[in-house]
Amino acid sequence: MPLLLPPPPTPTPPCASRDPLHAAPRRSRSPSTSRPPSRHRRTASARSTLPAAARDLLADDPTPRAFSALLKAASSSASPPRRPSSLGLGAQLHAQAVVRGFLGGDDSTILATAVLSFYASCREPDLARKVFDGMPRRNAVTWNALIKGYAQAGRREEAILLFRDMKREGSHVAPDRYTFPALLSGIGREGGSGRTLELGGALHAHVIKAGLERDPFVGASLVSLYAARRTLEDAKVAFDQVGSSDPIVWSSMISAYVNCEEEEGALLIFFNMLCQDIKPTQFVYSTVFSVCGRMGILEMGKQVHAHSLKSNTEKDAAMFNALLTMYSDCGCINDAQKVFSSNDCVNVISYNSMISALGQHGYPKEALEHFRQMKFAGLMPDEVTLLNLLSSFNHAGLVHEGLQMFNSMVDIEGIKPMYQHYACVVDMLARSGEIGKAMKTINEMPFEAEAPLWRIVLGACSKHRDIETGKRIAEMLFEMEPYEATNYILLGNIYARLGRWTEAEKVRSLMGERGVYKDDAFSWIEMGQRTYRFGVDDRSHPISREIYRNLDRLISTIKVAGYVPDISFAAHNIQRDRKEESLYYHCEKLAFAFGDLAAPSGGTLRIMKNLRVCGDCHCAYKYFSLVTGREIILRDNQRFHHFNSGFCSCGDYW
Repeated sequence: MPLLLPPPPTPTPPCASRDPLHAAPRRSRSPSTSRPPSRHRRTASARSTLPAAARDLLADDPTPRAFSALLKAASSSASPPRRPSSLGLGAQLHAQAVVRGFLGGDDSTILATAVLSFYASCREPDLARKVFDGMPRRNAVTWNALIKGYAQAGRREEAILLFRDMKREGSHVAPDRYTFPALLSGIGREGGSGRTLELGGALHAHVIKAGLERDPFVGASLVSLYAARRTLEDAKVAFDQVGSSDPIVWSSMISAYVNCEEEEGALLIFFNMLCQDIKPTQFVYSTVFSVCGRMGILEMGKQVHAHSLKSNTEKDAAMFNALLTMYSDCGCINDAQKVFSSNDCVNVISYNSMISALGQHGYPKEALEHFRQMKFAGLMPDEVTLLNLLSSFNHAGLVHEGLQMFNSMVDIEGIKPMYQHYACVVDMLARSGEIGKAMKTINEMPFEAEAPLWRIVLGACSKHRDIETGKRIAEMLFEMEPYEATNYILLGNIYARLGRWTEAEKVRSLMGERGVYKDDAFSWIEMGQRTYRFGVDDRSHPISREIYRNLDRLISTIKVAGYVPDISFAAHNIQRDRKEESLYYHCEKLAFAFGDLAAPSGGTLRIMKNLRVCGDCHCAYKYFSLVTGREIILRDNQRFHHFNSGFCSCGDYW
């Protein structure tokens, strides 16, 4: 009879007394089969359920060392998708070790620790605890494995109790450089609650008391903890205490700045790292590529890419994917494609990144072709693949194709739609003007609609001037998110575009009464080694006079070419000529006027904006590309727009 794992037992608190049970979990026998079989028959029966490779290894080397090696291999493959099968294999190995008599003796600590570590890696700390409680002898490795198991399973209070019990055991199992990282990582997952802050500070004190504050492994964990809590100053203190040249510590500090949304600080740490001749790891390069992409600083990204090549750092899949995304986020879709084509370790994530990039840049056919190539290469699409493909259809206005893909997800791809897939379909329908169908999809989907999804529909109501539906959704959003400025702005825009200025003013007054303030719009452009930022009506730049003069000249030129300011995007009830003038000095127009002055004639300009580009600026950019002969790549918070010769890659659909 095969020895299989039953459902997890009732949790045993860390402070409980020792449980003498130290046997593998197995099925209970019926009364007719209650006589225990011989050891030989038990061994043969259990062995028959093991994979062939495991049986072969045990046949050649039936020793505790072989069992430990197999358990370690099972632990390394215990990722969430494969965890059930790994758990079954480990339970059978545990059973085999028991029937062979390898567990329970004074010399079984190493194998018992391997069994314990296996259950801990499968997020089954209570099973690990049963093994722990039955061990005659334990060492520091044993304690650390169990503490890590509880911490990784999100049961930090039990992990802390175990830590206290470990300290009482005496100097032979004193907390070491592996104990603290296990605890700190578990606490860091809990975010920045008061209890987390208290525990983190207490553990930091224990680290100092143990004399481990300069240990790179412990120091990196402390920095990561403070980063998860978004307390950057504390992370700096821990980083300075280590004072190490170990790249893991520097990597943690770079991640801390990124987690706290201090991207410029992350780049400064990276360049300090280079100045001290510390070779960046693959993870560091991946993080910095992501920072450059997020900031849209192409030249900096190219320099970091060049440095990675010069340092002969071997690229893994994550580093390739981060590099691909960096070029895409900086508006260089062709360079992103080159990185993808040069990647020898293409995986599902690589294809997902490329499909997403092509969709954001307005190339749905190419995205679909990569999807087909992916399947031809034998890689199975996942939920993210289909979400990215749906998004590419959405950005291009290919509603029919998008709905076909969505409706075939289960039958053809074997993937059940998740909330994000439904949200993409709602966006697709609402954006195309099918607001009634979008509402029907929300009402029929097997999920409760969250505020961001309702805001998508409200945005479509603003675009298509559906005042009645917009009012109903806005009132609901005011209840759900009373301090989210976007909801008020979208409703106010509907009233303004319909010329209902009294209602629009009431919405603005309501924002003031509730203390709701909208985010300031700003755009930025990279020139050489510097990034220049512009706000609306911004006159802070040293050459503002020249910028405004150039913009006025450009506006006059594109008016002759056919540009007519769309005053429906002027949200204030003022005279027409003042409405037009209020549109001229939007931040993206100022950024272009500066770039047109600073860059060589006819060169490509890459401009970023933190919010959605307004319709009038989108129209002006088409004319700018026509009269200046420039290609303009604009990234807003929705997608990329490639303007060339008077046309945009989005086809005026965004």
